[in-house]
Amino acid sequence: HISSDGDTAIAFTENVDMRFEALGWHVIWVKNGNTGYDEIRAAIKEAQAVKDKPTLIKVTTTIGFGSPNKANTYSVHGSALGGKEVEATRQNLGWPYEPFHVPEDVKKHWSRHIPKGASLEAAWK
Repeated sequence: HISSDGDTAIAFTENVDMRFEALGWHVIWVKNGNTGYDEIRAAIKEAQAVKDKPTLIKVTTTIGFGSPNKANTYSVHGSALGGKEVEATRQNLGWPYEPFHVPEDVKKHWSRHIPKGASLEAAWK
């Protein structure tokens, strides 16, 4: 609940879940959007299975997740981390690679999705 000025509780009190439920939507809440990949996948599958109404997937995350000194603070919202904090974040997340380096296994994993994406894009156009 962070905005560029601080905690959103000072100005935003709406219960978004209840609003969408009242409008007839199916609402799913993923409580760990930082590292809960299985929970996210399960929410997507659940949403795809609901055919009679729209679905809202609410995902709780920590803004600036992984940044040891700025995570969950308003200062991470609208400004760069800075070199020291970037390095600290890389260490905190166990990311040993150089900036802009994409590991080979990641390239391999995502490149297999390119043909399907291209096909969907062509059908859309």
